[in-house]
Amino acid sequence: MLRFIPLIRESQQADCPVAMGVAAAGNRFLKLLRPSYELRFYKYSRFTNMVDCAVARPLNPGLIADDVIELGKVSGVGEIREGMVVQKSGRTSGVTSGEITARGVTLKVELSDEEAGWFSDQVVADLECAPGDSGSLILDKENKAVGLLFAGAENHCIFNRIHNVLNLLDVEF
Repeated sequence: MLRFIPLIRESQQADCPVAMGVAAAGNRFLKLLRPSYELRFYKYSRFTNMVDCAVARPLNPGLIADDVIELGKVSGVGEIREGMVVQKSGRTSGVTSGEITARGVTLKVELSDEEAGWFSDQVVADLECAPGDSGSLILDKENKAVGLLFAGAENHCIFNRIHNVLNLLDVEF
């Protein structure tokens, strides 16, 4: 991986020396009463993520095509607006299209069974997606990139605005 934007989790185990010291002392006492228990402190974040993305350098540039499977070449970068039709070619669900239903959305996304994170300035579309489609480029009908898919369900997907992705990763088309 060349560059990535670290995700801010909603909560993470505290790394503060004071919290770690209190937990260690508490655990010594707790082991006397309940040996199979452990005391931990968690730090909650009030910050949100804008993107979930990374960029990699291919081992061989010849392995990378400059078009999107079944959709063709990307013709630049576009702007999103509610009601516009977008499309993607996902690894799992293939080519699907749908309409943008909301933009500027802030929502909580489950990152794993045990972790979550808040994301702001996101876009929601009634576009079919499935696990494995993450990282799909969202295109408008003129094949201009408008987003990068990172979450969703059967009947809607959530994507980062492409301008945020490009700016934060310092890349361009």
